[in-house]
Amino acid sequence: MRKVFLLAAALWLVLNLITLTGYPAVWVDEIQFADPGIHLALGKGFVSAAWFNQPSTEFWASYTPLYSFLLAGWLKVFGISSFAVRSFSLALVTASLLMVWLALKRFADESQRWRIILALAVCQPIAFLERAGRPDSLSLLLLTATALVFLETSWRWRSVALFLLGVLAVPSAIQYAAYVLVLAVLLQIFFKPFARRDLGLWTTGAASGAAILALIYASHQLLMLFIEVTLVSKQSTIGRLLQHVVLRHGEAPFVFSDILTAPFRDYATPILIASGIAIWWFAKRQQQVLASKLAAFGVACAILIPLAIQLLGKYPLYYAYMGALPATIAIVLACGHLKTKTRLAQTAILAFLLFGGAGRFWWKAWQQGAQTIPDPSSVVSPEDTVVADYPAYYQLIGHTRELFAIAYASGKLLPHFPPEQGSQVTKLLVRDSMFQEVAKRVGGQWQRSGDLSNSVVIDDDTYNPETEAIGIYVRVGGNKNFSAPAAR
Repeated sequence: MRKVFLLAAALWLVLNLITLTGYPAVWVDEIQFADPGIHLALGKGFVSAAWFNQPSTEFWASYTPLYSFLLAGWLKVFGISSFAVRSFSLALVTASLLMVWLALKRFADESQRWRIILALAVCQPIAFLERAGRPDSLSLLLLTATALVFLETSWRWRSVALFLLGVLAVPSAIQYAAYVLVLAVLLQIFFKPFARRDLGLWTTGAASGAAILALIYASHQLLMLFIEVTLVSKQSTIGRLLQHVVLRHGEAPFVFSDILTAPFRDYATPILIASGIAIWWFAKRQQQVLASKLAAFGVACAILIPLAIQLLGKYPLYYAYMGALPATIAIVLACGHLKTKTRLAQTAILAFLLFGGAGRFWWKAWQQGAQTIPDPSSVVSPEDTVVADYPAYYQLIGHTRELFAIAYASGKLLPHFPPEQGSQVTKLLVRDSMFQEVAKRVGGQWQRSGDLSNSVVIDDDTYNPETEAIGIYVRVGGNKNFSAPAAR
C-alpha cells in the first residue's frame, strides 16, 4: 500500500510540474506579487512597477512583503519566469503537506495520513495555490508549521518557534493572522487544546511582527498608504465599514449575499460539508464520540470560517484553503474512526476532491497549453520603455529600458502615470480592449502597428478565459506631443 501512495504522490508532483504554466494563464495577481521580488532580484530595490496605487520609485508598501521578499531569493537561484514563480508556490505547498504529515503522526496511522495528504493535495483551494503565484501559499506553510510546532511539546526551542511564527504572521498576510485567531477559537470550542502560555507566545509574536512592519513603513513615510490600500480598502468588508463610518460615504459595508455564499465559492467546501454531515450521522449511530466530534468540527470549519473571513474581509478561491484545510483533515480523520467501510468513505472523498480540484486544473492546463507568445524582442529594443499585458511580461523582463505592467497607475491614489514616467513610455503591448484606458493613463498619442499575439487572458476570477489580441502600439511624434493626463 505504501508503494501505491508513493506512486500517487510522485504522479501528483509530475503532473503539477508539466502543467504548471498552462493554467491559469499569467494573471494580474501573479505579476503583482512577483514584480517586487523580481525588481529586488535584479538589484533595483524593493519596488514595483505593477501596482495600482504606488509609483515604482517608492519602497513597495501595497501589500505585506514577506512572500515577495522570499521570492526574490528563489528567483536569484532559478531565474525569472512564470515557471520559476509558480514552482516557488508549488514548493511552499509541498513543504506544507510535509508539515501536515509530521503533525499527524500521533493521531493517525500511515495509511490514514497518506489519504489526508492526498485529499489536501488535490482539493481545489490548495491545488490552485500550487500554481497561482500568490502569497497564500506562504501563509499555508506558516499555518502548518505552527500546527507542527504546537503539537511537538517536547521540542527544546518550541516556545521560541511559536513566537517567531507569530512574528511572521502579519508580514505574511493580514488576513492570515485574522484566520489563525478564528481557527483557534473553533479549536478551543471543540477540543480545548491551548494553554494560555502558547496563545500568549503566538499573539505576542503577531503583535511584534505587526509593530515591526509598521515601523518599516513609517520609516519610509508609507504607513498611512499601507493602511489605506490594505485595511481600509473597499475590497474588504472591514474596509468598506471603516470608510462608511469615518468618511460617511462609500459602498454598503455588508453585502449579505456575499457573506452567505462564502462557503460555496470553491468546489471542495460543499463536498466537505456534505461528507462531514454524513460521517457525523454514521458516527452518532455507532456511538463513536471522537469521530462525531471530528466530523462536527470539520463541518464547522467548512461553514463558519468562510463566513467569518468574508465578514472581516473577503473570501475568494485563493483564501478557501482556510476552511478546506482543517475541514479535510478532520473529516478524513473521522472516517478512520468509523467501524465499517472506512477506506471506502475516505477514497470516495478523495475522488470527489480530485475530480473538482487538481484533476480539473491538470485537464484545463493540458487543453490550454503553456501561454506563450512570439519573442517580443523582435518588436522592442533595450532602449524602449514598455507597458505590457500580463502574457508578455516575463518575456520582456531584462529586454527593455523599463517595464510597467498593464495595471500600473490605475488606482484611486495613483490614477495615471507620473508625467516623468509616462513621457518615457515608447510602446504599449496591451490587449485591444484595454488600449484606450492604458493610453489615457500613460498620456501622449499612439498608433497601432500590428498584433503581438492572440493570447488567453484570465482576469481576477480565474474562471473565465478570454482569447483576445495583444496589439503593438507605438508613440506618435515622440515625446514632444506628450501631455500628461489630468489628475482625478
